[in-house]
Amino acid sequence: MSAAIWLGRALFALVWGAMLANLVWPFPGKGYALFLILLLILVAVHLLQLLMFRTVYATQLQWRRGDSWHIIIFGIVGWMTILHAQPQRQPQVPRS
Repeated sequence: MSAAIWLGRALFALVWGAMLANLVWPFPGKGYALFLILLLILVAVHLLQLLMFRTVYATQLQWRRGDSWHIIIFGIVGWMTILHAQPQRQPQVPRS
């Protein structure tokens, strides 16, 4: 599972790199407009995912400060990261 998470993060890093490179050095022709629209769609979808995950799972999972950023940047891969980290976040109950 962690290999899939790292692969997804690498893929999203490439996607974000291309989107931000288009803002700094506009792509020629219609590429600039296309990547700008794709950037807006990507941000909108990730914000929608964040809204859905936070409203549905707010009481069932332990959220940390950076978890929202994981979802905004990595989307569903960020969500998989949060779910994968939940066993380590659960408080340890001492056995008696």
